[in-house]
Amino acid sequence: MPSLFPVPTARRIDQQRLFSVALIPFAAAIAMASTVAATGFTASPLGETSSTLGFLLDFIKLCYLAVAMAHLSGAIADRTCGGMAAGLSMDEFDAPEPMSRDEFWRAFPNHVDGAAIAGALTLLCVIAGSLVG
Repeated sequence: MPSLFPVPTARRIDQQRLFSVALIPFAAAIAMASTVAATGFTASPLGETSSTLGFLLDFIKLCYLAVAMAHLSGAIADRTCGGMAAGLSMDEFDAPEPMSRDEFWRAFPNHVDGAAIAGALTLLCVIAGSLVG
């Protein structure tokens, strides 16, 4: 019996995509929070102050939430508009042959996996922030 929403199976793990979903947003949040904290301004405009760890968790939460929304919107766009081949270069003459749509969805993490991973990491930051603050 065919299902309405089939669950895809991953044929391979794309380490570059996994790295960009899980570790790059964390590194970006650390860099942004460090830069802002170096200025000495860690209070919100509403007058709420937070600890340094709480301030850092807010930046990490922001980065992972952005990644989750980007992957979720990519999945919606791919399913509704047909999507496009996932190539790294927009220059059609120098770019290698982009991977097919089916190949893109058969790798882990695809858009749905990326949104789930980033969403889960955002939730962990929210939980950690409530324990800290």
